Amino acid sequence: MSDNEGMGKKKLNYLDQLDQMLDAEFRIISMETYDVSRVQELFVQITRFSNKAFYSWEPGRGMHRIGAAHITIPRTQTLEDVLTHVLNSKHFGVYIINGLTDELEDKKIQEQLLELVNSEVPKVVVLLGEFIDLPKCLKPYTLRSKHQMRKAG
Repeated sequence: MSDNEGMGKKKLNYLDQLDQMLDAEFRIISMETYDVSRVQELFVQITRFSNKAFYSWEPGRGMHRIGAAHITIPRTQTLEDVLTHVLNSKHFGVYIINGLTDELEDKKIQEQLLELVNSEVPKVVVLLGEFIDLPKCLKPYTLRSKHQMRKAG
């Protein structure tokens, strides 16, 4: 097997694992990685063969559908606004939240995420970053994943 074939299989394996995580019964997924852009690229790749709608949000940038980054969804500048949008949506979606700092300490944000967990319309929020300080109240409802930590040295 050539190196390219091995890399292709490894990437497919990551995509399969990611797809399985999204199909699990969890509505919140916490993904810690030092290579956020690589994980974001995996989400872009998974959208190519998935029938799921994928959205991405970054602080100060707003939310957009993956594949249409040039179209920011109105009133999605803050995390609270994004979660309100998600909760009001009548359709399934995967919402990737990038670049969180201390927003998860906010009780209103915690309440919105708990409301999402109990929503009749299934939706998945992926918390993506180098370090995610998950509040105790969300831990039982969150699938946690850590990816390829940086090598020491």
